[in-house]
Amino acid sequence: MKEQIITSGFISVVGRTNAGKSTLLNNLVKSPLALVSKKVNATRKRMDIIVPFENEHYSSQLIFIDTPGLHESNKLLNEYMLQEAYKAIGDSDISVFVAVASINPKEILHYEHFLKHCNHKHVVVLNKIDMLSQQELLHCLQSYKQYQECYISIIPMKAKELDSYTIKTLLATLAKYLPIHPHFYEHDMVSTTLMRDIYKEAIREAIFERLSDEIPYESDVKILKITEKPAILYIKAQIIVAKDTQKAMVIGKNGATIKSLGSIARQKCELLAEQKVFLELVVRTIKGWNINKQTLKQVGYDFEA
Repeated sequence: MKEQIITSGFISVVGRTNAGKSTLLNNLVKSPLALVSKKVNATRKRMDIIVPFENEHYSSQLIFIDTPGLHESNKLLNEYMLQEAYKAIGDSDISVFVAVASINPKEILHYEHFLKHCNHKHVVVLNKIDMLSQQELLHCLQSYKQYQECYISIIPMKAKELDSYTIKTLLATLAKYLPIHPHFYEHDMVSTTLMRDIYKEAIREAIFERLSDEIPYESDVKILKITEKPAILYIKAQIIVAKDTQKAMVIGKNGATIKSLGSIARQKCELLAEQKVFLELVVRTIKGWNINKQTLKQVGYDFEA
C-alpha cells in the first residue's frame, strides 16, 4: 500500500458579508466556534479553526482562517476588519472564496474584487444553492466559467446542511494542494484561538441576536476574568458601548435586557466549555470607542503601521 502524503497549511476563508463563511467552518469542525449572525459584518477578527482530514492519499491538517466579510466602508473599525481579511489572504497557502449562489451579476463583482487581492490557488464555494432552481444554478456556474483558469475547483453547497460527500470533496481538494509539511498542532486541537476570545465571540453573538439597530455594531466585549472551579466555570465580561444611551438600552428596564442577554450568552459559553458556566456581565461606556484608533487599540483592535 502506498504511503500517505502528509500535508499541512493555512487556508483563508474569504467572501462578502453574510456569504456563509462562519457557518461553513462551524459545520466542518462540528462546533459553534465562529460567530454566526444574519446581520452583516458580525465577524471582526480572524479566527483559526483546525480540521483534520485523511484518505488513502493524504493525512492532512487544514488550518482554516475565518475572516471578516469583504465590504466597502469608510468607518475606522471596518477598515480594521478589511485589513484582517486581506492579511489573512496574504498569510495563507490557499484560499476558499465563499460566494452566494445567485444569477445576480453583482455576485461576480465580489469575486473579481477578491481576485485583485489573491495571487495563489483557491477554491470557489457556491453557497445557498437551495435558493436557486436547477436551471438558475447552471446559469450561475456558467457565469464563473470565464474565470476557470483562476480557481482550482468550484463546489456548490448548502453550508447550513453539509452532507458528507460535499465535506469530503472540499477537504480532499484542499489537502491535495496544501504544502507537504508535518502537522503544526496536536491532533485534538480545534482552534489556536484562546478560549477567552472564543467566549468573547459567543457573547458578541448573543448581542447580535438579542439587540437591534446600531448597538451590535457599536458594542464590543472584553473578558475581564475567567476562574475555573471544580463544578463550574466563572466568566466575568464587560460589554463596551459607545454612548450612555446605549448602556441604558443594554441594561434595560430593571435589568431585564441584560438578564435575557446573559442567559443566551451563558448557554453559548456552556456549549463551548462543555460544562456549567456562571456568566457575570457588566456594561461600560467608552464614548466613541469605535471611531478613534487609540480607543480601538484599548478595546483590542490594533491597526498595523
